[in-house]
Amino acid sequence: MKHFLRNILSAAAVVISAVSCDKNETTPDVSLPVTHFNLDGTWELVEWNGEPLAEGTYAYIELTRQGEFSSYSNIESTSLVTTVRTGVYDIDQDDNSVGGYYDYMDYQQWAHRYVVSGLTVDGMTWTAADDPSEVRIYSRIDAIPEGIVPPDNTEK
Repeated sequence: MKHFLRNILSAAAVVISAVSCDKNETTPDVSLPVTHFNLDGTWELVEWNGEPLAEGTYAYIELTRQGEFSSYSNIESTSLVTTVRTGVYDIDQDDNSVGGYYDYMDYQQWAHRYVVSGLTVDGMTWTAADDPSEVRIYSRIDAIPEGIVPPDNTEK
């Protein structure tokens, strides 16, 4: 009986080790709910409408749990200086969309509301609700790189 139990336990150990996860396997990213808490952080625009950003251009957005944002970009600038914009954003839980208003120009509204999809701890996709060809892919970063917002060289 001892040999039988030992053989059963040995076989069970082999089966468990065979079906356990391989250390080289990656676990799929789990989509997070679109909330202020999960959007909170610093994000870098890495792809716009299916293309990476042109060399030398950048766009970053910082989103807070309090529904505030700051964006830093040189995409719209002809002289490639950083344009800084701040304001507030909201989330529509019905369609997982975000929209916002800029602090300047009497709280001008963003050009689009964006449906957020594929939100993970590392990235997310924004698709304009009224224009599915407008797609932005963001990666989470620790902080905006130094020198992006020089105090004497910004446009608002």
